[in-house]
Amino acid sequence: MLRKMQVWDLAVRVFHWSQVLLLLGLWYTGTEGLMAQHQLLAYSLAALLIGRLYWGFFGSSTARFRNFSYSPLAAWRFLRKPKPVLGHNPAGSYMIFTLLGLLTLQILSGLATFDNSYISDGPLVAYLPESWVSLASDVHKTVIDLILIAVFVHVFAAVWHSWRYDNVILSMFNGKNDVPANATPQLKSTWRYFVIVLLALLGFYLWQGRILILFL
Repeated sequence: MLRKMQVWDLAVRVFHWSQVLLLLGLWYTGTEGLMAQHQLLAYSLAALLIGRLYWGFFGSSTARFRNFSYSPLAAWRFLRKPKPVLGHNPAGSYMIFTLLGLLTLQILSGLATFDNSYISDGPLVAYLPESWVSLASDVHKTVIDLILIAVFVHVFAAVWHSWRYDNVILSMFNGKNDVPANATPQLKSTWRYFVIVLLALLGFYLWQGRILILFL
């Protein structure tokens, strides 16, 4: 027995779609050499990621990491026989953790990436040993390819699942999904998430944003 109900809060949905738009912007600005814009978008993504990490521990029940930390066996069983679950499914949860980890690594490595330019050098380049900077630069160039591969797999899986089972793409817009009748998500007011994001944005602006804006 299933019933349609609100599963995803505004914080999860805003992070999800903002992440999509920012990744597209980061890919384009990086490819075109628009480094000031690239870094501003990166700091915006970092602020959203900080908010999502906070929300993963203190947010709604369907947003908390502990509630979709499944074993590999559970993920395999879900792939063999998908069924409605409350929140992220066992297989999708591994992709979420993968993407969050890759995004964190990409942002941290970007802070120490050397590109022979004041605008495009990461702000930590001047404070780190050359070997660390070289490693960070190599990691930054490699991880973006891994992110693009993961995104492609994630999109393909979401489209396939929406076609065969339930529309998970639509649910990330309206927040609603079919869940077992006895399941009751505990959704929290999302204002704390947006406060965290805004504070992080302010911190990044005061640290680097004011300088980067001069190069736009």
